[in-house]
Amino acid sequence: MEGEKPYQIISPHLNVGGPISAEASNGNTQVFINGREITKVELRMLQLAGVQCAGNPHFWVNEDGSYQEEGQKNTKGYIWGKAGTKLLCAVLSLPVPSKSISNASGDQLHSANSRSILDHLEHRTLQKILLVGNSGSGTSTIFKQAKILYKDIPFLEDERENIKVIIQTNVYGYLGMLLEGRERFEEEALGVMNAKQSLIEDEEGDAKTNVKTLYSIGPRLKAFSDWLLKTMAAGNLGVIFPAASREYAPLVEELWRDAAIQATYKRRSELGLLPSVASYFLERAIDVLTPDYEPSDLDILYAEGVTSSSGLACLDFSFPQTAAEENLDPSDHLDSLLRYQLIRVPSRGLGENCKWIDMFEDVGMVVFVVSMSDYDQVSEDGTNKMLLAKKLFESIITHPIFEQMDFLLILNKYDLLEEKVERVPLTRCEWFQDFNPVLAFHYMAVKFKRFYSSLTGKKLFVSSNKSLDPNSVDASLKLAMEILKWSEERANICMSEYSMYSTEPSSFSN
Repeated sequence: MEGEKPYQIISPHLNVGGPISAEASNGNTQVFINGREITKVELRMLQLAGVQCAGNPHFWVNEDGSYQEEGQKNTKGYIWGKAGTKLLCAVLSLPVPSKSISNASGDQLHSANSRSILDHLEHRTLQKILLVGNSGSGTSTIFKQAKILYKDIPFLEDERENIKVIIQTNVYGYLGMLLEGRERFEEEALGVMNAKQSLIEDEEGDAKTNVKTLYSIGPRLKAFSDWLLKTMAAGNLGVIFPAASREYAPLVEELWRDAAIQATYKRRSELGLLPSVASYFLERAIDVLTPDYEPSDLDILYAEGVTSSSGLACLDFSFPQTAAEENLDPSDHLDSLLRYQLIRVPSRGLGENCKWIDMFEDVGMVVFVVSMSDYDQVSEDGTNKMLLAKKLFESIITHPIFEQMDFLLILNKYDLLEEKVERVPLTRCEWFQDFNPVLAFHYMAVKFKRFYSSLTGKKLFVSSNKSLDPNSVDASLKLAMEILKWSEERANICMSEYSMYSTEPSSFSN
């Protein structure tokens, strides 16, 4: 087609209907193939295929893909000799010659090209993506979101039944954490009040008794609270619940609505172990704890413990076709045909002396997840969780296994950060003491990028994310896909540059 790059190979002589003009494709590259100045897209393909294009060359390409400089007899190489070059042509929407080009019609050739591409992709090695982050960072939610997004049946019936039990048991666990916190806050409040009260005595000289605080609960709820905490301490929570869920559901809802529990929940950042998803289930305790409860996909996304925290989890998938791609030729929508494997690994699985570390030599890239809302949270040993994330990040990016890999940093829970930063200053984290009133996400991204660059000398890719938003997770994983494609293209460019400047003898003739 005049003014366009080629879309079909019919004959190397380009004399169908008469000689073709050198300007037929409106090329502006000063590189010619069979008398036609090629386009920038074609030049890109030649460079990635290792063809030396310096010096405004004029090439003649034959039926089998071999090429010479015009006027010369020595074959310089074969453009389509590698399967990778054929795949690249498909990505750039360029045609590939058929083995039977001399007697194939245009339609047959185009069909053969498509089948060749599909056959190549069918046997192509999985692109592996390692997903890692500290506990609570959101790797589990991202992994579950990927299953829902890219699998026709993300969870089987027996899986959903097991998830139901996990969710119902978690509800009682969340409540137990709140009750432990309530007791601690009540003791602290009573201590302050008693210290003041000891200075004030009534006329008989007796101190006032039966003092109540904001964190005090009534006798009936106190009895249930004591029993539940004893059950948790004995490790029997999973034995009693969720079998007894129907019996205790009204008490659970009453406890959750109680002012003392709500006051405790407002101080949840001081509890350490209580996750942010607790309120999602506690507010629906009656429905969740019924025997006929069926977890929705959203419930599963919120649920903790659905993916193992102590072992690997793998998901093989492809990105689905968009509505526009369904009407295109297969060579024009390869993204939906490429195969990926998302590997979620617990953070301790990448620690020092871990036997798993050597399993990841063939991983294409690492996606490291950080919860932005953790900047004021502390672990059981009192360490700031953001500093723990930084420490894990450092241990991974400096490990020799990951030296040549690209990294995508997902700054997760962006929505929670926006809400929290209004009431809790970012400077609560020691690493963020130099924070100025700018966008918190941008500030965190720059901190990690500079830290990464100082240790590796490389560029860190960064994405913001809301793991409960499917569009957000889809965008982050598609960014990972683009980085993998770019990395592969970069490797091809390096090979091309090596061949261009190699000191090995050349077949070029004067």
